[in-house]
Amino acid sequence: MKVLVLTADANTLIYHRGDLIRALAAHGCGVVTSAAEDYEHVQKFVRGLGGRHVPVRMVRSRVNLLRDWITWMDMFRLFRRERPDALFAYTIKSVVYGCVVARLAGVPRVYALLPGLGFTFVKPETLKQAVVQWISRLLHRFALRRADVIFMQNRDDLRLFTEMRMLPEDVPVHVTAGSGVNLEEYPHVPLAGDEALATGRLRFALVSRLLISKGVRVFAEAARRIKARWPQAEFHLVGPFDPNPNRVGEAEVDEWVKEGTLVHHGMVRDVAGLLKTMHVFCLPTWYREGVPHATLEALSTGRAVITTDSVGARECVAAPHEEAGVLKRGSNGFLCPPRDVDAVAEAMRFFIENPEQVVAMGLASRRLAEQVFDVRLVNRIILDAMNLSAPPSGQTNFAEPCPGMAGA
Repeated sequence: MKVLVLTADANTLIYHRGDLIRALAAHGCGVVTSAAEDYEHVQKFVRGLGGRHVPVRMVRSRVNLLRDWITWMDMFRLFRRERPDALFAYTIKSVVYGCVVARLAGVPRVYALLPGLGFTFVKPETLKQAVVQWISRLLHRFALRRADVIFMQNRDDLRLFTEMRMLPEDVPVHVTAGSGVNLEEYPHVPLAGDEALATGRLRFALVSRLLISKGVRVFAEAARRIKARWPQAEFHLVGPFDPNPNRVGEAEVDEWVKEGTLVHHGMVRDVAGLLKTMHVFCLPTWYREGVPHATLEALSTGRAVITTDSVGARECVAAPHEEAGVLKRGSNGFLCPPRDVDAVAEAMRFFIENPEQVVAMGLASRRLAEQVFDVRLVNRIILDAMNLSAPPSGQTNFAEPCPGMAGA
């Protein structure tokens, strides 16, 4: 069986789908990957599994029906040349274009995964956004009718698509726990006996693309307030600048660094190595997530979590219940209302004043990762839906670790 894996962002072939691609190869599938970029580290990864990576011309940040004919033609030529038995498409543009073009090119099986709905299904703030969303929803509805199986990453998205009648009645839909996390690549690093924690020098980290809707500004403002009272606390911002119109600019981040509010690490390849030096992970997002991959990595490492009670993000805090005020406390961290700097700062204050809870909630995070978000559990759902049996004896879904990369 030959599978073509199509996405808009080449880095996610390693960062989000590396273990799935390994699993496909372990099942004896020939794998061809395709994305908008032709990075050498992606080429090397795919070649190492006996596959090939072929770029297509695609602009990730927008949908333009008049200009994207180049993308359609590249996809059509790719499908006709490679003649795969199945297409596995993920990310919005790859799904809405890939599913349709694959059918036109005669691809026998089409699998569509929606990893997160982003801005497409949130309330529009301008007429232009409303028009773009209307077009995008039509494209989704049309494309998903061409899929054989649909995968979604959280039940909130499934509920929304069901209410909007976006899902074909005769196409099976499976919900995975996000993309999953490789528990071996992100090993548990317990914090009991940590010297910095014992002396109140807590380190908080946000790992993400630098988007406003990922809560970057909320994190910075909460950090500023906490450092005014607890100057020994540290705040680490990890991730690249992004071309998205929703981006946080370089000048703004430089100002936070100059005033001593936080440290900006930029893009980091060894995310696992960085997370093990941190104490609490914070992602105050209101972006419509699938399930944030960086948060899953923090869970696996054994870090307490501060995030928001919003789609996708809320999946990462176990058994949340109301606390005094607006915070929801779970066994491994806190859920805050989106865009609420006060709530994020309050959760940070709690961990500074109760360092023993950093240890206890970190242990709970690791248990949640093991029980729910293990990538082997997630991949099993996908492989079963693709009618792929267990790999031959002695083979596993894990070969050598994927190189981590900030920017989920």
